[in-house]
Amino acid sequence: MMIQISVIAASFFKEQMSNPEELIAQANKIANKSGGFLSSIFGGSSTSKYEEAADLYVQAANLYKLQRRSAEAGEIFEKASELQIKAENNDEASNTLIESFKCYKMESPERAAKVLERAIGMFVQRGQFRRSANFKCDLGEIYENELQDINNAIKSYEDASEWYKGDSATALSNKCLLKVADLYCDDNIKNYKKAATIYEEIAKKSLNNNLAKWSLKEYFLKAILCRLADENDYSSANAVLMRFLQWDPSFASTKEYEFSSKLIEAVKDCNPDQIAIESKNFDKFSRLDGMKVRILNTIKSNLNVAPDTVEEDFT
Repeated sequence: MMIQISVIAASFFKEQMSNPEELIAQANKIANKSGGFLSSIFGGSSTSKYEEAADLYVQAANLYKLQRRSAEAGEIFEKASELQIKAENNDEASNTLIESFKCYKMESPERAAKVLERAIGMFVQRGQFRRSANFKCDLGEIYENELQDINNAIKSYEDASEWYKGDSATALSNKCLLKVADLYCDDNIKNYKKAATIYEEIAKKSLNNNLAKWSLKEYFLKAILCRLADENDYSSANAVLMRFLQWDPSFASTKEYEFSSKLIEAVKDCNPDQIAIESKNFDKFSRLDGMKVRILNTIKSNLNVAPDTVEEDFT
């Protein structure tokens, strides 16, 4: 008889613990209950109810995850974090917000971005800049790829780059800056001058870096393309090209240098057909990616509205 009762009790307990709604109801009840006069006399903690309720919320959220109900899990993790903040457990709260973010990003990128911003803010307050930078990259990817919010994506990658730089993580900092430069070339932004400056900056930093030096010709080419896309500024593009040769004389023997030189001449001569020809020739050697193709199209389009006079610097 005792064994039968134990089995029934265990079955009831299992059913209760597999029902997230029951856990949430229990958590709500605990979080909203009044401490009362006796609890204050006998030392009941004013934050203990929030801790207990938050634990139940976390259990419920994990059950939602098991049931593949990501949005509900994200919402309950978020509620748990709010109670953890009330209980002055900010470390737990920030980690719980990360769990909320992981759930939301599957179904609701806007809510995912919102809770991740809050978590990052808490990490920054505690001086955890390396961790903040890692999650800022995640945030940038959401803004870029899910929400198509390029301005906020740029801001996120810029913040991450600065925080990596402060943590002496130069390679990660430069990686974020390259994302920023690429996004400045987006058709909705088209800040080619800013993009060119970043490519030139990273190229200069990479001159004495054996691991990054192989990428120099790519940075050089992107910088030249951006200079040309910036209102047909072939004068500036040529000056930058000469500077690149001073930095790395071996660049003169590359297809990227040959392509850059011919593009500068084509823009100077206002010859869109020559741009098309040189682009096709280079594409046979090295496939032009989508971003470069868009920039080349911008350069060609700008030739139709080229100014009558452009100051030359072909010295």
